[in-house]
Amino acid sequence: MIGPRYKVFFGEKFRGIANALIKLGITPNQLTLFGLFFSFFTCFLLLLTRNLILFCILIISAGVVDVLDGLVARLTKRTSKFGSYLDAMCDRYLEAAAAFSVAYVTGYWVLSFFVVTGSMMTSYAKARAGMEVSVSNTEWPDFMERMERCLIFVTGLFLSQIVPTKFFGQDLFYWTLVLIAAGTHLTAVQRIFRAKKIIEERGS
Repeated sequence: MIGPRYKVFFGEKFRGIANALIKLGITPNQLTLFGLFFSFFTCFLLLLTRNLILFCILIISAGVVDVLDGLVARLTKRTSKFGSYLDAMCDRYLEAAAAFSVAYVTGYWVLSFFVVTGSMMTSYAKARAGMEVSVSNTEWPDFMERMERCLIFVTGLFLSQIVPTKFFGQDLFYWTLVLIAAGTHLTAVQRIFRAKKIIEERGS
């Protein structure tokens, strides 16, 4: 739900950087792929250092790149259907890599599995509906979209490192994963019901 507002707000903040990248001849798709490789590097670095605070800082930097590729595309009028597709595919890889690299360090494998499957099903529920009938992104203002779950994930992970207090015997990040796992699967179910309504209305 906060995705569009997030891109508008930060788009204005990073316009100067985007213009500099445009002058260097960097394309939106190149930025998208750089963001993916930088994210993979960040996850690999986490496996080596087990430094979760450093991971949070670097993965937020990767999020800035995610803003810049779309901003560069709009400023240069180079938005394309393939660019949107590539960006979405890279986002899925990033989510899975981040979740499982953090699981390697924290040991929260089961919860991370439910987080990843919930995230993938939330995305697939919309994509699969679009294969049946024409749908618009504005028709899917759901609770646990990608931006919400990424912000909750990073915030919970960071706070768990500086606030060691445990709640019911578990640290803050454990409950962060519980929230995301429950939220994503509920969102997937929400989208199934919305898809059913849309398909029945437009499928005839």
